[in-house]
Amino acid sequence: MKTTDSQIAQKIAAKRAGRLATTPDRFKGHFAAAWSANCAPRRAVKAFCLECNGFDPDAIAGCTAYACPLWNFRPYQGKDADNERG
Repeated sequence: MKTTDSQIAQKIAAKRAGRLATTPDRFKGHFAAAWSANCAPRRAVKAFCLECNGFDPDAIAGCTAYACPLWNFRPYQGKDADNERG
């Protein structure tokens, strides 16, 4: 039996709701934006890195996942790091 677009959309919505349920309130906006059709790639990378590093911006700055294809693009590093932490 072939999966319909409606069934796929329902699965996606359920997975995203589950993800938001475990996301700290201050970072939920990053995930909502990342799932929108007009999200900037930088915002999507920020959401990914936040989740990967346990929602700890300081851990992202010191990330040691050097083989990650997003490592060079991770947020919270450099001179503007303090402005990004919210």
